[in-house]
Amino acid sequence: MDYEYTIDEYGKLNAQFSIGYEAMGLWFNEELESNLTIISDLLDRIDQLEQRQKSHFHIEGKEFQLRLNYDGVEVVALALGVEVYEELPESTNLYDQESYSECGLQDFQQAVLTWQEFVLAHKR
Repeated sequence: MDYEYTIDEYGKLNAQFSIGYEAMGLWFNEELESNLTIISDLLDRIDQLEQRQKSHFHIEGKEFQLRLNYDGVEVVALALGVEVYEELPESTNLYDQESYSECGLQDFQQAVLTWQEFVLAHKR
């Protein structure tokens, strides 16, 4: 999972993740943003998972749900529902790269830590 953090022409911090992880980048941009309180809380939750104090967390946002457990992390668009798939013909393939991504917990933790450093370096 590769990612790049940049600042757009309007001064907004932007996370862009590699192909297959686009939803992860959208989650960073839409849900995590540059809110250091939310970032810190998320890192605390990851620590709780690593220490086996909790088995999972689900964080519902405005556009996405973040699912964390011992083994990994999933980002799922709230608009991506099972009922959508049930209504389509069996041979239909949907492009859902911007709606769903998953990765390992440690990879995700490293991405969040790097994002936190990026936010701190560019906080106004």
